[in-house]
Amino acid sequence: MKRFLIHYLHFSRKERIGALLLSIICAAVFVFPDVARRFYNRPSSDFSGFESDIRAFRQVAATAATQPGELWYFDPNTVSAEDFVRLGLSEKVAGTICNYRSKGGWFRAPEDLQKIWSLPPEDYNRLLPYIRIASEGKESFDNEPVATNVELFSFDPNMATEQDFRRLGLPSRTIKSILNYREKGGYFRNKADFQKIYTLGADDYRRLEPYIAMDATVSLESPRPVVYSGGNRQAFAAANPVDINQADEETWQRLPGIGEKRAQQIVKFRTSLGGFLSVEQVGELYGLPDSVFQRIRPLLMFDRAVPPQRIDLNAATVETLDAHPYISVKQAKLIVSYRDQHGAFAAVDDLARIAAFSDRKWLEKIKPYLKVRVD
Repeated sequence: MKRFLIHYLHFSRKERIGALLLSIICAAVFVFPDVARRFYNRPSSDFSGFESDIRAFRQVAATAATQPGELWYFDPNTVSAEDFVRLGLSEKVAGTICNYRSKGGWFRAPEDLQKIWSLPPEDYNRLLPYIRIASEGKESFDNEPVATNVELFSFDPNMATEQDFRRLGLPSRTIKSILNYREKGGYFRNKADFQKIYTLGADDYRRLEPYIAMDATVSLESPRPVVYSGGNRQAFAAANPVDINQADEETWQRLPGIGEKRAQQIVKFRTSLGGFLSVEQVGELYGLPDSVFQRIRPLLMFDRAVPPQRIDLNAATVETLDAHPYISVKQAKLIVSYRDQHGAFAAVDDLARIAAFSDRKWLEKIKPYLKVRVD
């Protein structure tokens, strides 16, 4: 064994010289860049022409750092993205907060603002003393400018528009709170209920209380037209169920939790689908929270007499098939490829012959939207 190892590890004189030369070459390659830098003089750059701009930029940056933004009492559940920027937050953080709220997020305590992962701790500590949540009381925001040309007239807080509240001299934050309260299904049954708006100052309430005129003919059981500025959507939709295959964008917006953008998404989803076959399909809309769907589900109506639009398997292109929400681009290519290789489909059930389509649930789900026309 010892003789074998000696023979195996033995190098001839030429092999030893070759290994030594290879090691020297490798070392020279690695060392050369560092040695070469010592003999290379880099040309110096003249930045004198930019010195004034650099000084001006640093001065602006230093000023911005010492002035993080305005400070006033605010409710993170109601203020706009522009207000967050005015408070000294970046546009990215302001957008994150607004996106969190649009998806159903809610700040129940000042400490909940820390849920926003992109909010720097120093900004949170700076804003914490100025956060006022609805449950904490009815603090008024005294940094709002006093409105000019204030008018006083009889108004119904359940029906008044944003412009009406501005004419009455209410601050913008109070108006937003009122509209947000109504948007979530809130309803003022008497004058005293108007004090539920925690941003409404006591002086403003005393000033407007004689002019509040509640419409006795309008109640939760007697629906009224729904507009952006208010109205009980839940009551209106309960008395006027929404036909999921006939409703336009404006009709969808009558439902609680459905705004303009989401209504557009529902109509677009229905069109690309070819029509709804059940109420449950509305809940399949990407981005629609299940909590919102469960809330509007009893308010939806399905007319089985409306047939869906069907795609002809023997004429559809890859793009046409891919446009359907239930068919991916890969599945569309497989369908067209199978048709090109085996000829026209004789029936929709022929899709089961494609080996990749082993999911029977998917086949049953997509079949009502397909047809076969044999020439």
